[in-house]
Amino acid sequence: MVKARWTQRKLGRMVLMVIWLIFSMMLLGMGGVSWGQSSPKVLRLALIPAEDIEEMIRAFAPAKQYLENELGMKIEEFKATDYTAVIEAMRAKKIDLAYFGPFSYVLAAKRANAKAIIGGSEGDGKLATYYSVLITHRDSGLKTMEDVKARSKQLTLSFVDPASTSGHLIPRGGLEALGIRVDKDFKEIIFAGGHDASVLAVKTRKVDLGAVWEGGLQRVIEKGLATREEVPVIWKSAPIPRSPVAVRGELDAALIQKIQQAFLDMPQKVPEAFKQFEGKWEKNKAYVKVTDSDYDYIRQIAIKLGKI
Repeated sequence: MVKARWTQRKLGRMVLMVIWLIFSMMLLGMGGVSWGQSSPKVLRLALIPAEDIEEMIRAFAPAKQYLENELGMKIEEFKATDYTAVIEAMRAKKIDLAYFGPFSYVLAAKRANAKAIIGGSEGDGKLATYYSVLITHRDSGLKTMEDVKARSKQLTLSFVDPASTSGHLIPRGGLEALGIRVDKDFKEIIFAGGHDASVLAVKTRKVDLGAVWEGGLQRVIEKGLATREEVPVIWKSAPIPRSPVAVRGELDAALIQKIQQAFLDMPQKVPEAFKQFEGKWEKNKAYVKVTDSDYDYIRQIAIKLGKI
């Protein structure tokens, strides 16, 4: 009798163990629990929030559908609040690919093993460039960068995000090159959180000087939210290599190649979807293959400024 009860208890434990093992295998097989795999069933994609993230997702929707069809995989967007959140998500293997800015890509390559595969082009087969600008409000009295240097102790400055290229790294480097100690010589520095927000901070006189991507400034003007007379440009950077699409380096090589080719084919196969997203944000006319070395210029500036 005692032996029978012991046998029943033993069998019960064995049944529970089998059920637990089956349940665990089911979880591992679920598409929603594929983070960190080299061949995930669902691709998680992040968009850098240059402006309103919901607007970016809506604009990306047709391109997303095209990519899903080409890759035979479902794509889920990762809604990021800032550049650092995207980098950390890739480091934690919670996203598989992302639209990075050049500086945020360099940071992601170091911290999260990101691998640049695609960049924007003007249609000439070369990686295109863009510019950072510094703007002021029309009543500031600032006409040149010498004025900024002379009055920096009384001035407030807006950057976009610590990991922004045109909204932080490049204009910081430009100011430092003029002998302005950014962290010591300004009355106050803020991070606005977006290129549009940096422009509006200048227009509304919350700050005297603002850093912004030139294309972002143009978009604010096109929306009727500011005029060039209200926020004149007083500094423009050297050309900056255009933003890359990067994948998580641990992804299967064949999958990375497939993703890369899908992006390269997008302008020809679905021109309207391409134009709705890329043409709207960076005015790209095509994609070209890029490698990590295409962003060495940005890496060198970051190292010089102690930002990497």
